[in-house]
Amino acid sequence: MQWGDEGPPPLLVKIAPDLSKEDLEDIAAVALALRLDGLIISNTTISRPEPANANPVSAETGGLSGKPLLELSTKILKDMYLLTRGKVPLIGCGGISSGEDAYKKIRAGATLVQLYTGFAYGGPALIPRIKVELAECLEKDGFKSIHEAVGADCR
Repeated sequence: MQWGDEGPPPLLVKIAPDLSKEDLEDIAAVALALRLDGLIISNTTISRPEPANANPVSAETGGLSGKPLLELSTKILKDMYLLTRGKVPLIGCGGISSGEDAYKKIRAGATLVQLYTGFAYGGPALIPRIKVELAECLEKDGFKSIHEAVGADCR
C-alpha cells in the first residue's frame, strides 16, 4: 500500500482491562519499540466489578462497559502510563460520564479521553457539562492546562 506525503494514518491499539501484568509489560515494550501512535485504555471487561456483579444479568457472557468499568480501566491506564514512561499517547476510556471521571483518566496518564456508554445515555448535553466540570477540577488543583495534569497521579 502506498501512502501520501503525510505517511500512514496514525495507528491506535485498544486493549482490554483484563490483561495480566506480563501482557501489559509486553504491550508497553512493543508500543515503545514500534513507536506506536497511541494506546486506547480500555475496551470492555469480561469481569463483573461491584456493583454490577449483584445484578442478575451479570452472569451473561460478553463485555461490560460504562460506569462499572471506571476504576478498573483507570488502574490499567495508570499502569500503562508508568510502563511506557509517558512516552506513548494514551486515550482513556471506560466509565466516563462526568468531568471528574475524565479528570481521573487524565491524572492517570490519558492525553485524550473517549466517551461511548456515557455519551449514549447522556446525549450531546454531556459534552459541555464534562468540559465545565473538567475545567473546575483543573482549577481546583492549580493546573493551568490539561497537559500539566496528564500523569499527575504517577509522579
